[in-house]
Amino acid sequence: MKWKTSENVAGNARRVLPRLAQDYFEAGRKVVKEKRSAKALHRFRIATKRFRYALELFQPLYGPSLGQRLKAVHAIQDVLGKISDQQTILNLIAGDQEIGTKVKRALKRSSRDFRKRWQAFDSNGQLKQWKSHLARGPRPSAARKKRP
Repeated sequence: MKWKTSENVAGNARRVLPRLAQDYFEAGRKVVKEKRSAKALHRFRIATKRFRYALELFQPLYGPSLGQRLKAVHAIQDVLGKISDQQTILNLIAGDQEIGTKVKRALKRSSRDFRKRWQAFDSNGQLKQWKSHLARGPRPSAARKKRP
């Protein structure tokens, strides 16, 4: 997805961001279908960060409606962060069965939480709604609106 210098910011956003959403949803669906290896989840966590941060750059242009959508992405990022932390702890304490058992239980809970959050995120035509919202483009700011 290339940014075209011949287009303004709004035109680039309308063109690029829907595809970014499509790619993100496809990556999420893939990781949910796979046996979620620690590496696959970590890669998706990075993809989630990139998706969120890219969209946050445009939040001032899209307004509060994008901010509301980003809350769900942030929640997914948070739970993936917990999973990553728990996996790291397991690797560090490989010899301690008592703590390892507790961390494994927490990891299972976090994995269930991730699946639940993803299913809610990717339900009821959400991808179509995201793409439609992003394709409409940034909202004019109050300063640029015509006044009576």
